[in-house]
Amino acid sequence: PGGSSEAISGAVRLKMLSRVLYFVACIAILLAGAAEAFTTPTLGSMLTSRRAAVSTLQMAHHPNPKGAKKARKNRPRKSRPSDINRAAPPFNPDPLAEARQSLPDFEVVGSDEMSAFVKVEQDGNTFYHVKTPFLAAN
Repeated sequence: PGGSSEAISGAVRLKMLSRVLYFVACIAILLAGAAEAFTTPTLGSMLTSRRAAVSTLQMAHHPNPKGAKKARKNRPRKSRPSDINRAAPPFNPDPLAEARQSLPDFEVVGSDEMSAFVKVEQDGNTFYHVKTPFLAAN
């Protein structure tokens, strides 16, 4: 009966020892990671860490052209003789210029025709409004 109690206590001791060793190993790993944060960096470690960071960084070296710059860069080139010798298409650059010239800037109204208008002065400006509303002819 005495031998079996020693065997049980040995197994319990072994289990407790393995738990303590596991706990100590976990604490050592945590402390090693925390201790690295408090060490002063050396020149070699700074260069290797910077080189590693630059090599993994995937950034553009220059911005992409946008808007008119991209359109100018990608425009079709005049490479063929038919393109090079082609004249500009005939079109009127200001189609409303003739209409603007034909319309008068203002129209002089005689005093006898002023009876159809009401004079309104507001904030130092003078406006003339039609007394009767406009009715479309049927």
